[in-house]
Amino acid sequence: MNTRLHGLLIGALLTTLALPVAANELMGIRWNEGPNNTRIVLDLSETADYTFGKLDDPPRIYIDLKNTKLARKISVREVDSRILQRIRHSPREGNSHRVVLDLNELVEPSVFRLDPYTPYGHRLVIDIPSGIGFDEEDCSTDTEPHKDVVIVLDAGHGGEDPGAVAINKLLEKDVNLAITRHAKNYIEQQDGFKVVLTRNADYEVTLETRRNIALRERAHLFVSIHADSFKNSQPRGGSVFILGSGNAESELSKWSEQNANRSDWIGGVATWVNSECFDDPEEYRFLNNLAADAVIESSVELGKSVLYFMSQVTPLHPRSLAREQDNFRVTDAKYVVLKNTQVPAILVETGFLSNAKDAEMLSQPGHRKLVGRAIAYGILSHFCTNPPYHTHLDDGTYECELEESITRYRVRKGDTLSEIAQTYKVTVSSIQQLNNLGSSVNIFEDQILNIPSHASNN
Repeated sequence: MNTRLHGLLIGALLTTLALPVAANELMGIRWNEGPNNTRIVLDLSETADYTFGKLDDPPRIYIDLKNTKLARKISVREVDSRILQRIRHSPREGNSHRVVLDLNELVEPSVFRLDPYTPYGHRLVIDIPSGIGFDEEDCSTDTEPHKDVVIVLDAGHGGEDPGAVAINKLLEKDVNLAITRHAKNYIEQQDGFKVVLTRNADYEVTLETRRNIALRERAHLFVSIHADSFKNSQPRGGSVFILGSGNAESELSKWSEQNANRSDWIGGVATWVNSECFDDPEEYRFLNNLAADAVIESSVELGKSVLYFMSQVTPLHPRSLAREQDNFRVTDAKYVVLKNTQVPAILVETGFLSNAKDAEMLSQPGHRKLVGRAIAYGILSHFCTNPPYHTHLDDGTYECELEESITRYRVRKGDTLSEIAQTYKVTVSSIQQLNNLGSSVNIFEDQILNIPSHASNN
């Protein structure tokens, strides 16, 4: 090889070695819209090294990912957002990659990294405010609640917080949202009830915002819906928790004895007294303590009602069963989401995602619908029997007309759908239709099936 050619090859090799090699990979681009912001998530193989900035005319935000290349061709789903118009991306010189967010108006973004958390890897998050925030309640001594019974349903977790991950890869946030939507639909079939969701899609809602929604809506009940998980796979079954001091049952008994004639505190009347409306903190503390005791009473009774209906469609955890036959027990908890709601509040655990049988049941759309219905009927049954003060149920405008219960069957090992249909003298197709099974004849042990009446089968 002549000397000149050898020199050119060495020079080319040195130039190649001097170029930076992209160490990070952009795996995907996702977005979702919440009530207060639109969130864009960049999925990466490693921690993001980035810079970002704003440009006007047209308004847009750019994010430059240093030392990053595409892992594969990325297709971003169509954008339908109040603030975000479009998401674009392209490689830049020097092994960087630029993501551009075209906006309707220029706003200040919040950009931050998130470490890996199953099932997600490294992420770079861009939150764009939508301009619609939470309005804090003004100081008011008007304690009269809505004419409707107002229920706030809170689907736990969401967005970049998946909650528990089942052994079958099912995400708790998806289970919670599906059950919450079903519960809402069943509750709103009864006149005199209004349901407000803390989230209605896959986005993140802070704990503070979840509680504030209950305050803003002057809710009669706050229900947070979750699925449990444990370090081993043995525990299973549903539970209901409240926030109490010590044993909830003892608190209820003590309060009932001391306040037997104070029924006016039930139903959210005292709970809407705003602390900022009182110059004397001691006066407010006295009122708030009475309200807190009323909240415990309502929460315990609501929890028992929900457990009763849940027991008809899903196994319960032993902690939910009292020693007395056909009685149920709510459990104290220190869940942050229940603190300072100032309204009766319960947290419903629908099963254990760490248990194979519970996880399989919660993965079935038909079972999630049954659990949502059970939660709804537990709520409806309680308020129809104990109508809150100053509501349409209380003044007789509406009367409760709960659907009659239907036969439920818990599948045993070795059962087949055709054998169950034959036992109850109904058709296989009628069971499939009532339980949202489609054309499937696959059933599993401990699954709860609704059995149609013989008349409805004809």
